[in-house]
Amino acid sequence: MVIIVLLVGVAAGGFYLFQQLEKNKNAKPVFDSEEAMIKADSKASARLLQAEKEALEIRARAQQEAQRVVKEVETRERELVERERKLIDRSKTVDQRFDEIDNQEKALDQAKKDVKVLRAKVATELEVIAQLTREEAEKALKSEIERDLSAWSAKQVKEAEAQVKRDSEEKARDILIEVMQNSATDYVAETTTTTFEIADEALKGKIIGREGRNIRAFERLTGTDIIVDEAPNQITISCFDPIRREVATIALQKMLKDGRIHPAAIEETVRNVKKDLLREVRRNGEKLADEAGFPDLPEDIILLLGRFKYRFSYGQNLAKHSLEMVNIASQLAAEMKADVRLAKLACLLHDIGKVMTHEYEGKPHHHISGDIVRKYLKDEKLVNAVESHHGDIESKSVEAEIVKIADAISGARPGARRDTYDEYVKRVSALEEIAKQYPSVEEAYAVQAGREVRVVVRPESSSDEDVRVLAHKIAKEIEQTQTYAGVVKVTVIRELRVVEEAK
Repeated sequence: MVIIVLLVGVAAGGFYLFQQLEKNKNAKPVFDSEEAMIKADSKASARLLQAEKEALEIRARAQQEAQRVVKEVETRERELVERERKLIDRSKTVDQRFDEIDNQEKALDQAKKDVKVLRAKVATELEVIAQLTREEAEKALKSEIERDLSAWSAKQVKEAEAQVKRDSEEKARDILIEVMQNSATDYVAETTTTTFEIADEALKGKIIGREGRNIRAFERLTGTDIIVDEAPNQITISCFDPIRREVATIALQKMLKDGRIHPAAIEETVRNVKKDLLREVRRNGEKLADEAGFPDLPEDIILLLGRFKYRFSYGQNLAKHSLEMVNIASQLAAEMKADVRLAKLACLLHDIGKVMTHEYEGKPHHHISGDIVRKYLKDEKLVNAVESHHGDIESKSVEAEIVKIADAISGARPGARRDTYDEYVKRVSALEEIAKQYPSVEEAYAVQAGREVRVVVRPESSSDEDVRVLAHKIAKEIEQTQTYAGVVKVTVIRELRVVEEAK
């Protein structure tokens, strides 16, 4: 290749010399022929050196590429050798496993044969020992099992008959108690039920819902009982707590008007009605304070006064009782030249503790009333007039005595009070308080005149096993601490609800 490059260079030099001679053949020669040959030789040498350099570079690149290819081929060969080795090892392992399986199958077949032989031998020996054939032994065993089953069946029938007898006696006792309660204490029903008319008897079916799901959801959320079959075109809501009964009444009337009655609508409506009722309580409190002549009372006292409308004392409405006392005290104080304003305000607030008794368990309501007045109004003379109206605290003013007299006049008039009702409310409230003392309990409702306690627990703080234990604990505590006729049923409800929004 070097020779070829040299020849090319010489040819190029000669061609160049020829061109120069042609150009200058008529001119005066500048160089002689020897100089021309020297220049041509010099250029040819330069070209030759350049060609050799390029040839060396090409050769170096070719050697590098050859080395890379050789390395790659060697790597592939090693990989193929390793893969072949693994395949050979795997083939050996598979062959060994097949041999093991084959040996196990042979051993299993032999074991089956040995078991058959041993079973036949044992059966023969048993027949010799028992002096019975196989058929005779089977017959004797069946006869013994039949006798055992007959005895067990007779025992189960006897126990079932005893259970039916106990249940029938208990049911009969409940029926008798319910009849006696409805007939002997009908004035309780008048103050613990709300009845309203409906346009169409078919609406009762919507209220009940498929398989009773609507009425169960409504009773669970409101803590009331709904009676739909007592009279045509009438719905009765029963509950000892007048606020719950009011919430249930308003919610049911709204749903009947709207036409949508299902568990989701019930929950939403009850929630909205509770919010609306809070505003209604405020309006009731403002109205009661205005009628009594004290529109500037603190906000918290106004809210407590608003609950008077839904609270009864011995069957007597607390709002009407307080206003009646305000009027009586106003006349008495004016006649006796006492502080009319203080006497009227003391009469208005004397029973305010009755709406807070659930927060101060074991403390008399008139002591709670005194604490509330002391906290918000800071008038010790007024406090004494409020908390001394039951006589266990000494009266220190004429106004305090006027409050006592007004309370006695309002409560003593014919038909004003019914002692049985207050005892009834205390009993069912005690049932709820027993359930509410447990940390996992969210709500508790005494329904069906105190014959059932429905307890709603927080799902995040209790499990299904905890619910069973809690029901047992509540039932045992009711048995040990309360006096009641018949049976109190404890129903504990745990509902886990997960809500996600698709956005």
